[in-house]
Amino acid sequence: MARPFPYTFISCPCAETPSTPALPTNRLSRDLSNITLSGQRLDPDTDDEDRTFDPRSSRANYSLYPPEHLLYCEDCHQIKCPRCITEEIVCWYCPNCLFETPSSMVRSEGNRCARNCFNCPICTSPLSVTTLGSADNGAQNGPWILSCGYCMWTTLDIGIKFDKPTNIRAQLTSLSNGQNRSSPEIKSPLANLTSPDDGTGLDSQDERLAGTAFSEEKPATIDPESRFSALKSFYRNQLTETSTSPTDPLVGPELGGFYSSPSALNRIMSLYTAGIGNLHGAGSKKPKSKPPVMREALTPAEGLHIPDPNTEQAIIQKMASPDCGWDGLASVEQKVSQPPSTRFVDELRPLPVLLRTKRSKRCKACKHILVKPEFKPQSTRFRIRLIALSYIPLTIMRPLPPFPASSPPVNLDALEPGRPVQFLITLKNHMFDPIRITLATPSVTPGRVESKVTMLCPQFEVGANSDVWDEALASSAAQDPRSSRSGLDKVAEAGKIWDKGRNWTTVAMEVVPGSLPDLAPGEEDEDEESDVTGMEEDEDVIEIPVFVRVEWEAEGGAEDLGMRPDTRRQQEAEMVKRELAYWMVLGIGRIKRAGHGHRH
Repeated sequence: MARPFPYTFISCPCAETPSTPALPTNRLSRDLSNITLSGQRLDPDTDDEDRTFDPRSSRANYSLYPPEHLLYCEDCHQIKCPRCITEEIVCWYCPNCLFETPSSMVRSEGNRCARNCFNCPICTSPLSVTTLGSADNGAQNGPWILSCGYCMWTTLDIGIKFDKPTNIRAQLTSLSNGQNRSSPEIKSPLANLTSPDDGTGLDSQDERLAGTAFSEEKPATIDPESRFSALKSFYRNQLTETSTSPTDPLVGPELGGFYSSPSALNRIMSLYTAGIGNLHGAGSKKPKSKPPVMREALTPAEGLHIPDPNTEQAIIQKMASPDCGWDGLASVEQKVSQPPSTRFVDELRPLPVLLRTKRSKRCKACKHILVKPEFKPQSTRFRIRLIALSYIPLTIMRPLPPFPASSPPVNLDALEPGRPVQFLITLKNHMFDPIRITLATPSVTPGRVESKVTMLCPQFEVGANSDVWDEALASSAAQDPRSSRSGLDKVAEAGKIWDKGRNWTTVAMEVVPGSLPDLAPGEEDEDEESDVTGMEEDEDVIEIPVFVRVEWEAEGGAEDLGMRPDTRRQQEAEMVKRELAYWMVLGIGRIKRAGHGHRH
C-alpha cells in the first residue's frame, strides 16, 4: 500500500450487491431456491453476515475507499462510493478568469476559454498579454503579444502579433483563417466534370487534370476544425439535394435531427415491413427507381484536402538542417493539444485554457442529491454535502507506546513475527445522538500469512456530539467502571475501554503478526526486490477486516441525521432505532522478513 501505516479503508456495500438480480417470480421457485441438495434451507442475510470480508481478494480493490472519499444517502441509509452516484454538470467556468461559460457556447465553441486565457505550448504556464511599444505619454499601444514568464516564450517566436489586448482567441482564429485564405485555392480534378456519370472529355483533359492535381504551388492548409465544418455543411446540402422526399428523416439540422419525430419513425419502419411483405409474396412488385448519386467534395471550401507528395521529404530535410535538429521537434506532451500536423516547436500555438466544471452528485438508487455546490464559480461553498464521516464514526488508530518508556518505539514497517503488538482504536461520533458500536474481527486474518487478532472490548458506547460545555460541566460525573486503570500502570484489559471523552471512545486491540514463508536454500543472496519466496505483492502487510455495526435512536420524522434535532419536537415524536453496518479494513504494518530488513 502507498499509504503510511496505520491506515483505514471502508468497503462500500455495492461491491456485494449484484448488478442484475434475477429473482424467481414463482412462489414455489423462491422457496426451492433457498434449499440446498442436502435439504437444508439457506438464509441469504445470515450468509452475507457470516462471510468474512477478504481485503486481498480481487474484488476488494474495487470496493475499498478512504473514509473521506465516501458519501451517505439519507433515503437509502447506506454508504455511497463514487460508483454508486451519478454526476450532473452545474456550470462551466474558466479556472483563470473565473468566467462562467454557458452550456450552449461549450457545445458550439468547445470546452476552452473564449477570452484571453492561454497556456504556454512549451511549459503549459499561463501566458500574459504584453505590448511591444508605448507612446511618449506612457500610454500603451500595439502591437501586442502573449509572453510566458517562466520559459520566456512569446508569440513572436511563431510570428504572431495582435492588434488589440482583448478578444485574443478571436484574433488568433482570424489570423489562422487569414493565412489559409491567402493560399491559392486548389480544385479537384473532378471539379470540371458536369456529373459523376459524365465521362466525356476525359482523354482530352488528361494533361490539364494532371497539372491541376500535382501543381508545384503549395496546397492550401486548412485547420481540422474548419475542414470538418466545411465537410459537415457540404454533406448536409448533399442530403437535401439528393433526398427523394422533402420529409426525408435523414435530412435535418444535425444529419438526423428528425429521428425523434413519430412520423419519421413510422416511415423508417415501413421500409422493413414492406420488405418482409415482399418476401412472402404479399406485396406487389414495383419498378425501383435509380437512387440519386451524391458527389464528393471538389474544392477546399467544401472540405477537400489534397496532401502534398513532397511534405514528408520537406519534413526530413528540416529535421536534418542545423537550424532545427532534434531540439526543434515538438515532444509528445506538447503535440497532444495541437493540430495533428504539428511536428516542430515553431508550429506550436498558444493553448486556450481548458474549462472546469462544478458537478452535483445524486444517488443512483433513489436519485437523492448528495452533493450540490454553489452555482457561482467564485464560491467554494456547498448547498448540500452529505459526507459519510458525518454519519459514521471516524476511526483513528495508533500503536500503544511500549512500557517502560525507555524502550524503542514500535516500527510499523518491520513488525517482528510472533511478537504481540497492541493498538489503540479511537472512534469519534459526529452525530447528535449517542451510538452503540460493535466491532467484530476474525481470530485469524485471511490469507497465507495468518496473524492473530484480539479485540479486547468489542462492544461499547460513544457519546453524542454535544456542546463542549457539557463535557466541562459533567467533569464531576462518575467514571465508567468498564474503563481501564489510569496512571503509569495503565494496561489494556479485556472487556474494558481504554479511554473515553465527550463524543469519542478508545479501545485496545492486540495483534500477533504471523510468520512469513521461509526462504528456499540458496536464495538468501537474491535481490530483495525479487519475489524469492513466491509471495504476492504486499502479502506481508497485515490487513485486518473489521465488521462495524452502529446502532442509535433518532427522531422518527427526522431525515437529516447529521443536524441537531429540535428538543421540543423530539420529546413529542417517537424515537426510531437505526442501524448501519459495514466492513472496515485496518492496515497496521508490514511483517519483517527473517534475515532481511523491511522491504521499501
